[in-house]
Amino acid sequence: MVILYMHGMASSHESFTAACIRKYMPDAEVLAPDLSIDPAIAFPQIDEILKNNKVDVIVGHSLGGFMAQKCRGYKKVLVNPSLGVSYFQLFKGDNKYKHQRYDGVQTWHVDDRICKQYKEMEYKQYDGLTKEEDDITIGLFAWWDIVTRMSSHWFIKHYSHRQFIPGLHFPSENTVRDYIVPAINKLYQQG
Repeated sequence: MVILYMHGMASSHESFTAACIRKYMPDAEVLAPDLSIDPAIAFPQIDEILKNNKVDVIVGHSLGGFMAQKCRGYKKVLVNPSLGVSYFQLFKGDNKYKHQRYDGVQTWHVDDRICKQYKEMEYKQYDGLTKEEDDITIGLFAWWDIVTRMSSHWFIKHYSHRQFIPGLHFPSENTVRDYIVPAINKLYQQG
């Protein structure tokens, strides 16, 4: 099984969640690229990865969940997805990544162009959803997530498979083992 893990806004390939998926799914290949914060760069990156790999399941956390949700036709587990990305206004300017990245860059920048692009994508993110897309998308929402707390309400207006799980915005190892890995397996085993 090949899993594409899409990290959150300030993270990288060193994501704790990706490491836990590898631990509890040792036979899976987990691709965890460093994604750009700039959607004009990130979405072509994702398209290239999907073109060059036979990805079975996509797992996206936070902003990575928003990006994953837009990958139509792929089985996906969205973990505390940030479906209201217009909050990017709060991060205008330079910001620091939480983890080391492959390219060594340790800061990310948000400007008006990036905010505008995310806002436009936010309004169109559910366009073209089908029953088939609903069947291959699972949303996992932590009870005490104060970062993306409204996303579960938006999600259930468009998708059927929402599950509330214990924890905060950033999944613990137990959350990965007890909720994320079973959701991945459930989707993978679907025909």
